[in-house]
Formats: sequence, structure tokens, C-alpha cells
Amino acid sequence: MTAAREAAAVGVDTPLGWPVAFVEAITAHQAFGTWTGGVDRRSLTHRVTDRVVVAAGQGRPLLVSADRIGSPAMRGALLQHRWATEVWGRPEGRDGSGRLVETYPAASLRAWGIPAAGYKRSGAAAAPAARQVRTGIVECIGATLAGWLDLDAVVARSIASDHVLDALLCCLTAVASRAGATGGPTAGAEAEAARVEGWIHVPIAPLADLGPPDRAP
Repeated sequence: MTAAREAAAVGVDTPLGWPVAFVEAITAHQAFGTWTGGVDRRSLTHRVTDRVVVAAGQGRPLLVSADRIGSPAMRGALLQHRWATEVWGRPEGRDGSGRLVETYPAASLRAWGIPAAGYKRSGAAAAPAARQVRTGIVECIGATLAGWLDLDAVVARSIASDHVLDALLCCLTAVASRAGATGGPTAGAEAEAARVEGWIHVPIAPLADLGPPDRAP
């Protein structure tokens, strides 16, 4: 909670909401109403931002209503509530317009052109190769942002754990979003959906262009 209170931006690697159509379908089902999903369930499984990311070739996000990311999303919903009530005094927008930024580390790596294939592989056989890939990622970030970013405190942990590395990537993506260097929703239907479902912020500028974060609230 303390870190969120002091931060100008908080990057979160989990969906900030569920597809509107999914919530409507579940609500109707609970009330013994008409199930609104058909044979094509994409409106129930894909948020607007998920479809945009896939169409842009930026990756394939896990689907919050139909994949294992659902459990982390529940923890994320609790965090949003606690931040709103205990830290910020109000909810932050799920579209990235405020301090809360939904991120997708693999998409950020792809957008910044950092080789990352296999950095999450687990198991005894894959671990050494995955560690080597993470080493390359951390070295690339450190060299590119050496003018203002000191990674000494997190280098070893980011190489040892893909979760810690993802946290670092979340932070950097949040900084990019704060600087207007990530893609946001267009006006209209995308913006309306993003306010409720969340919006994945993917960098649209080179990592080398990223500067120190603005500390203003």
C-alpha cells in the first residue's frame, strides 16, 4: 500500500476488468434469464483491448473470463478496491488515464525489440536457457537507460525470476504510459469499453526514448 501511495503510476500485469458481454451473460444466468452467449463466444472471452492487441500482432493475452489469468484478476480487483479506499481516496480509471496502468510485459518486450523468446520457461532442463534470456533482457534495459535508471538493486532478482523481471517491465511500461508513449483506446466504443474492462498499454516508442518518470500526481 505504501508503494502505491507514493507512486506516480502503478503498472499491473493482470486484466483490470472482465468483458462487458461476459458480465451481462453471467448476471442473466444467475437470474435464470436468457444466456446471451452463442456458439461464437469471443464477445464473452475477449475484451475490446484483447482483440486490439491480437489484431495488431502484439501478442495473445490470456483471457480473463476463460483462462488461468482469472484468479490473478480477482486479486487485482481486490487491490483496486483497497487502493481506492485506503490509498487514493477514489477509484482510478481502468483505461490508464490515471495512476493505474494495465500492462502486458511480453508485448512491451516485443514493442521495444528486445529478444525474449523463452524467458519464462520453467523446469530443470529449460531453466539455464531461460536465465540466459533474462540476463540479456536486463542487460539491454540497463544499457539503454543507463543515463537515468539504476538497476543495481534488482538485476540479480530479475535474472533469477521471470516474475520480478515482469514487475520491472510493468514499471517501465507505466512510465511510458505516463509519458504518452503507449497506445491508448480511440474515442468512442474503445474508450467506453476501456473504462470498464481495462486497457492493455503497449509501448509505441523506442525504449531509448524513455526518460525519468514525472512524479506529479
